[in-house]
Amino acid sequence: MSNEPLIPGEPDWLDEFQDLANRELADGSSCEQVHPVIERWYRNLMENEPPTSRDSVLQAMACLSTEILYDSPEDVLESVLEHIDEEALVGWIEYVLMVGRAFEASLHKGELDDL
Repeated sequence: MSNEPLIPGEPDWLDEFQDLANRELADGSSCEQVHPVIERWYRNLMENEPPTSRDSVLQAMACLSTEILYDSPEDVLESVLEHIDEEALVGWIEYVLMVGRAFEASLHKGELDDL
């Protein structure tokens, strides 16, 4: 793992903590520690309503999903579209964006501080 600061201008005194984290969380143990937290969070998200959004945000996400679809590598897009139609793929991209928005909101609210 790199010792590059995660945040530009990060103070040098944080290096020892980053080194400790890299040593302790190497070899996949970070997934073992973090995964249960994320799994609980994701299950809770799926059991409840998605985050509320203004209509304009939902429209923007639909537009962004279409843009992502059309900017996908051609080989990938062709392979995926052999198995599902464009509408289903756009819907899945919107779903991924919704999960990302919910994840970011949970981080800001402190709901994932155990990470």
